[in-house]
Amino acid sequence: MADADVIVVGFRCAGAPLAWALHRAGLKVIALEADSFFTDHPLSTHAIQPYGLRLFDELGLGDLIRALAPRNSAFRFQAEDAVLQVDLLGTDLDSRSPRRSVLDPALQQAVLDRGVDARERTRVTDLLSDGDRVVGVRVKTPRGESELRAPLVVGADGRNSTLAKLVDAPAYVESSTPNGMYWSYFEKPRIFDEDPRYDWGACIHMEGDEARAIFATDSDLLLIAGGGRRRQVEHWGRDPATHLLEHLRRGSLTGPLVEDARMVSRPVGMLSGRFFMKQAIGPGWALVGDAGLHMDPTPGMGIADAIRDAIALAEAIADGSERAMHLYWRRRDVDSVGLYHFSDDMGSEDYNNPLTQMAFRRSQNDPVMRERMLGMLDRQIRPLDVFPPTKMLRFLLAETLAGNLAPWAHVGRSLGTALRVTRQQAWFDRALARAERGDLDFELPTFV
Repeated sequence: MADADVIVVGFRCAGAPLAWALHRAGLKVIALEADSFFTDHPLSTHAIQPYGLRLFDELGLGDLIRALAPRNSAFRFQAEDAVLQVDLLGTDLDSRSPRRSVLDPALQQAVLDRGVDARERTRVTDLLSDGDRVVGVRVKTPRGESELRAPLVVGADGRNSTLAKLVDAPAYVESSTPNGMYWSYFEKPRIFDEDPRYDWGACIHMEGDEARAIFATDSDLLLIAGGGRRRQVEHWGRDPATHLLEHLRRGSLTGPLVEDARMVSRPVGMLSGRFFMKQAIGPGWALVGDAGLHMDPTPGMGIADAIRDAIALAEAIADGSERAMHLYWRRRDVDSVGLYHFSDDMGSEDYNNPLTQMAFRRSQNDPVMRERMLGMLDRQIRPLDVFPPTKMLRFLLAETLAGNLAPWAHVGRSLGTALRVTRQQAWFDRALARAERGDLDFELPTFV
């Protein structure tokens, strides 16, 4: 006999909204969290994009997020001194960047208060199967081991998902980063609010082969991060605070901030990252959030993707049909592959180049281009469509007439990325079209 309609493994920014959406739809849900409730999840970006906040609104959780952290006035992307800033003030687009130590407990408490059955310190150790179909999980708690049964088990347990490993979910888009990063929280200095250089809420700044990021978060704190090639930062672990401060002091934007700001927590680091798109459904199981789609965190898309997929999966489960589950999977891929490669490109070792700098500088002076960039962040425009070829050609010709030929050396790299994304996007578009016609295959791409 089943204990629930759905077992959700993981109870954070993907699992908690999913559990609530399913509960609200009238399904019996049991959510399992390996850690204690109300604890931090430090290895995460903070930004909740406007698209993500609107989806939290759909679940009735948007005001909860707004109460946690101040509004981001803009997102700033900077390569050397070339700036592309996407302003949010004056629009109806809202974005916040709460710490996960604040966001996760707030989401967990809100979902618990709404009556969801969630169980902390409950670790999945194995699956229960009937033939090739998952029918439940074996769990271990401080009180011992037991079994829980349900027609569907969902992995919402992050990039190292136990469920994804147990079902051996295949990855068909994969990449990794050559970079390492450390970050900490600092008391927000007065200069951040008073100096016009900081007229934004979040900034990613690349200088040479180093990168730095600043996010205005909750409690009058700034998250400030720094890093570069792994070989440059892998020794920081012996004294991360000293090395991070030295690195941040060299930054043209971070240097003034850390001069008078107190670091309030020990730095946390990540020296490598593996990113992937995995099969999202199978017999008796599904994946959501980072468990099935984990992208380079540089542009901060992860939380918005997690809530997007949680809502879409909840709707598919409530529908109850095999077709709905296939559509959830195929639509996730169609909506994500361009953003995946955009994130991957931004986190790559040669993203800071004269072509990128040209695109930033010229787009900043072009209201139409700034609007297109805003449309991409708000998921209205695919990344490949942000910079039309004709526009880029005009930019290149203008640079050439000004005597700057350096961007041309990087056109081949950009075209190669565009062709790869175009080929993959076309494959996923066709797979979605097949699912919409009722052809519910499990075919996986074999990209070379």
